[in-house]
Amino acid sequence: MRTRQQLRALAVCVLLFVATSALAHPNKCTSAISSNFNGTAIAGGDFIWFNAVLKVSGLSTSPTTIFVTHATITGTVNGKPYLLTVPDSEITFSVSTTVATTDVEVLSKEIGSPLGWDTDLPFSGLAGNDFLGAVTIPVPSAGLPGGIKNVIWQATFSSDTTGLSVNWQWGAAVYTNFSTKYNDLGVKPVDDNKASQYHNSDHAGTPEDFKQFVIGGATGGGGSNFTGSYSGTGSCALTRQPTTSLTVTQLE
Repeated sequence: MRTRQQLRALAVCVLLFVATSALAHPNKCTSAISSNFNGTAIAGGDFIWFNAVLKVSGLSTSPTTIFVTHATITGTVNGKPYLLTVPDSEITFSVSTTVATTDVEVLSKEIGSPLGWDTDLPFSGLAGNDFLGAVTIPVPSAGLPGGIKNVIWQATFSSDTTGLSVNWQWGAAVYTNFSTKYNDLGVKPVDDNKASQYHNSDHAGTPEDFKQFVIGGATGGGGSNFTGSYSGTGSCALTRQPTTSLTVTQLE
């Protein structure tokens, strides 16, 4: 009898946990964007900087936080499938934030991520796009061919706040020298040329401390294109569970 009572109590705890998790960020959507690499081959030992930006509509209360989770990048090279896991992101718009920042830090416990991109942004007045998240990979010694097709970045957006919608894009730039310690990169958190410590016209997601090492390849042409050229725009509205939306933009 006691064992049965313990199992019943355990079942109640599990149900409460599931219910709490479901209510944590009830407004959600999933979006995927498919894009192609340009024709430039990528040498072994270089690095690909996959980065994404977003523009949020419907901000009405401060603070508002958007969580970006379950993000993956998939593609096929020479018949071999690849899967990259992108760190989760926590993006907060607040009237108390006066300088935009982004760092890899411990995120909120409810999304289950020990570390991820923590971006704090002013609530209003930002020009252009904001940093969504990023991941880098070292290129295998054999290198990668140019013209890789159908590279897909997919992510789930969620928030406690209702009425939000997201437009987002991604790019990929190649660097001959880079760091996998993301807080050493000096990532610019916004396009805006006054809202962060980086008062320049670089795109959000630019690794400011490694700009001199960018070259052509992936979706970028090198030069001053530090993030790579952007994909088409994915759009989705954050709605209450279990409704989600899927947007796939294919570039030819």
